[in-house]
Amino acid sequence: MTSTNFVDAFVSTKQTLHDAGIEDEFFLDLIASRLLVERVGETNNQGWWDSRVLSETGRARLDEVTPKTQLQSRINLAVKVGQKAESDRVPADSISLFSFGPQVESRLTAAIKELEANGEPSLKALEELSVPSLDEGWTHGVIEQTEANVSSASSSLTEPDTNGSFCINDDGYTQSEIEPEKWRLLVTHLQGYGNSTDRLNVPYYPLKSELKSENA
Repeated sequence: MTSTNFVDAFVSTKQTLHDAGIEDEFFLDLIASRLLVERVGETNNQGWWDSRVLSETGRARLDEVTPKTQLQSRINLAVKVGQKAESDRVPADSISLFSFGPQVESRLTAAIKELEANGEPSLKALEELSVPSLDEGWTHGVIEQTEANVSSASSSLTEPDTNGSFCINDDGYTQSEIEPEKWRLLVTHLQGYGNSTDRLNVPYYPLKSELKSENA
């Protein structure tokens, strides 16, 4: 699997999201990144989680249940799968690809609710993504397609622990610190997932309390 395939799927997914009404550039990149990683980890790809939400089979099943809100349903289900997999591996108060802190997640949820299903929004590029194996750094091409003006090598990543996770930086962030650093966080999380090849290793930062930060 070459980086070109991942890039094509990422770019196509962003276009679908934009056509459906997502205009915020960060949300476009964040949602597309989540959907790409979710698809890579699905049962008929890397098997990181028991899910086929973004496969052709998943679409067919949702067509029967939620035909008018299929895109919203697929996004929400995919995110829940990713959040569950990450929460099983990282501490409770963490910032990870599928969990950017309550403030960001609240705004993101509201944006997804406003999606419009004009015609039949297609995630075909994701459905067709076949990932029999991964090379280290497989997210590099995707990072170059984000709107972030930061280097993909901006953080030095540590070795994963036995839980299948690794803390990128012990200092972490408070909720108010996430917003100005959100692009760097997204890029670094993608960089971390790019180190997942034969097994899933979840990158994360600690989510610090605002109160503790003020008293520090």
